[in-house]
Amino acid sequence: MNVAILGNVSFLRRLTTEYAESRNHRVVYSQRAWEQFDLGALRDLSVDTLVLGGSEDDTCLLRVIESIKAFEGTSLLIHPLTNAVFTAYEVERLAGDAVGKIVPLLPLFCSPMVRALQQAIAGLEENIFSELGQIERVEMERAFATDAEQNVFETFTQDATLLSVATGPMNEIVAMRLGDEPVPLNVQCASRSGGLVRWSALRSFQDDAAAHLLIEGSAGRCELRLNASEQWTVKTASGEQTFPAGNLMAQCAAAADSPADWRTVTHSLEVREAAEKSMKRGRLVRLNLDGRGERTAFKGTMASLGCGLLLGGLFLMIISAFILSFSDAAGLGKFTQWISKLPWVLAGLMLLFLMIQLLALVIPRGGED
Repeated sequence: MNVAILGNVSFLRRLTTEYAESRNHRVVYSQRAWEQFDLGALRDLSVDTLVLGGSEDDTCLLRVIESIKAFEGTSLLIHPLTNAVFTAYEVERLAGDAVGKIVPLLPLFCSPMVRALQQAIAGLEENIFSELGQIERVEMERAFATDAEQNVFETFTQDATLLSVATGPMNEIVAMRLGDEPVPLNVQCASRSGGLVRWSALRSFQDDAAAHLLIEGSAGRCELRLNASEQWTVKTASGEQTFPAGNLMAQCAAAADSPADWRTVTHSLEVREAAEKSMKRGRLVRLNLDGRGERTAFKGTMASLGCGLLLGGLFLMIISAFILSFSDAAGLGKFTQWISKLPWVLAGLMLLFLMIQLLALVIPRGGED
């Protein structure tokens, strides 16, 4: 298989090394600068899979995604590519119009440990996680060698996908930290299903673990540790088990074969945005999990327009009544005739607004909860 790699992040550098050691796959195109991306070169080199990674300017990102819509193969987008929720929505829309497949790649989400956890929660098979029962509380601590705020929040965005595996979508977020330093940082969340989540960013661990994850359920608990080589160690009442570090090429293949889970991507960005707002405002931030899409957007737009129309109409009626009260005495007879027609104009606008609601009937319902 011929592979193209676009971007310059640590994941891509490790992925390139794996492909260099592979006999069945090879990297035939590599470009660090997104602005120099050439779709024609991919066709000339018979590229099957394109892997994109690294945070870029949102305008540049959308321009690149727009260009790869015509790519016949599979495009894997390493999450997070952007910090803006609306940009992620636009990427999802562009992915829906693509000739090939444009799917999100969540490296942590595709790891063997997370897949085992997903299977246990779904009840697909018996394994070390099956004794936990219903997940009630999840706590995760991350150690950072550097304390750049961008790095901390990007890690939190990726971890939010892992946390949501156990507890479901999170709808209440509170973030706190000491002073203006990025670390230590504490984010506490409540899921829609009632589970509690706590994520903390610390400077270091005594045992040098990169991450420590505690999962408590109605029937048991387990502890997970991630070391510097990205190997998970899981400890439960049944014993201890080690999951090897993830094969990056296998993760890319798993992502390419699975349906695009854009809701997971956008939700993690919404949680990140809520955490940043909570930290700035010093209060709880709630997320609306009622669903989204064309139908939801249409309803929201119509609600806003309807409120604006009612408030504007009320304001104009008060002003017109005030003008009519003294217009005859002021000799504004012709102006009075125009003002007296205002209620009919408002009635026509109201009728037009009600007729526009019928457009909701032509919007497809598929894909929305």
